[in-house]
Amino acid sequence: MMHLLKQSAETILPRRVFGALQIRRERLRLAKISGEAFDAERLGTITSSALAQALHSSSISTGWLRDEDQISDVMPFADIDGGICPGERRALYQLVASLKPARVLEIGTHIGASTLAIARSLATHSGPGAHLTTVDIVDVNDPTHGAFARLGLASPRENLMRAGLSDRVTFIAKPSSEYLRETDDRFDLIFLDGDHAAPAVYREFAQALNCLTPNGAILLHDFYPDGRPLYPNGSIEPGPVVAAERITAECRGIGFLPLGELPWESKQGVRTTSLAFATNCVGAVRRGGMQVH
Repeated sequence: MMHLLKQSAETILPRRVFGALQIRRERLRLAKISGEAFDAERLGTITSSALAQALHSSSISTGWLRDEDQISDVMPFADIDGGICPGERRALYQLVASLKPARVLEIGTHIGASTLAIARSLATHSGPGAHLTTVDIVDVNDPTHGAFARLGLASPRENLMRAGLSDRVTFIAKPSSEYLRETDDRFDLIFLDGDHAAPAVYREFAQALNCLTPNGAILLHDFYPDGRPLYPNGSIEPGPVVAAERITAECRGIGFLPLGELPWESKQGVRTTSLAFATNCVGAVRRGGMQVH
């Protein structure tokens, strides 16, 4: 019912007005919950120059062009409903290849598009022991609950098996907040792409900080700076950036650095991406909650 109401509102209202209403709604929802403690001590500093180097690296791009064929063989390299778009799958691959994390945590598996890209990059660039843990509130490999079945796709586990990557990934079916609170594991990179409501992102981010290894990284998806549309369809996902507003207001040591434009197309004929890194900005200049170097 709520989805139908949202679709009706999008049809009736201009995109700009509807986006502003979405932002306001998320701010009101977030204001109702109590504050979290944000310990940025383990969070590393991400710079614009480091991102540019990762995305423009010729050696990583060569690896991608080699691995892309295998990825496309097991999952259509297309914009699939609910899955991260092809251009952002490549961005994930290249970022993981540059950071070379030994342990990665993904919140929000869904159809496993990002899971496959991360696992392939770990296998190629991070060494034999590198591993991904991916968490979703449902069993994403169950044909009853997994989104893959209604989309006519193979399950995430089957895709990984076909790609020879089964040993690289552990699937967890559990609410993300519960997993983050209970786990003793620590991760070099955490990718937050689960529940996009501002209260959920706000809580998850605080918990994710506690699960980082020293100098670790947190990457967010569907981050729309200032609530502005990034793609021609004009839609936005307001929760992550609204959560970031409150986080940066409550912890001056944290900023957010959107990737901005990719060297290749992301989706809908543009190169813009909604990926954004959290960064430790102690000693750096902040503008509008973003890290600037």
